[in-house]
Amino acid sequence: MTRDAFSQTRTFEKSLKIGSLIDGTANDEIRVWYLSGSYDPQVAFIAKPDSFSKWTLRIISFYRTKVDSTYNDYSLVLRHTSVDSLNLNKYWTLTSQSDLQNGDDYGCMDGEDIFIEMSNRMKYRFMWYRCPEINKSRDSVFLTASNLANRLDALAVEH
Repeated sequence: MTRDAFSQTRTFEKSLKIGSLIDGTANDEIRVWYLSGSYDPQVAFIAKPDSFSKWTLRIISFYRTKVDSTYNDYSLVLRHTSVDSLNLNKYWTLTSQSDLQNGDDYGCMDGEDIFIEMSNRMKYRFMWYRCPEINKSRDSVFLTASNLANRLDALAVEH
């Protein structure tokens, strides 16, 4: 599953014309791909500081199957307190579903996936979670991933 999830994000990057994080970035960047199994549009949240250290949140809604897949694309500046509340550093050590003992046992037939990518000058990290809303009571990593996606969604709605 990790290979499939990783491959999907590369396909989405090309479709949305956004650069890859794999080789690192000048500043911290986190991407949260919130993907539904049964309906469009899908959502990508991209949080990163600009050259003045102000954090922006870019929200891209897109269709999986359309050639011109972007449905909506906008950015907003995040308050410093909003960025602090995300506690992004903890995600560098969050266990991916693929690293859980019996990680393949967590799943569902038609639910959402959350992919989290992080990058900075020194490192890149990729994590994935199948059906986090369903599995969040079974393991706290699903709850943590779900909370991050929900918090980014709430920040997008607040503005």
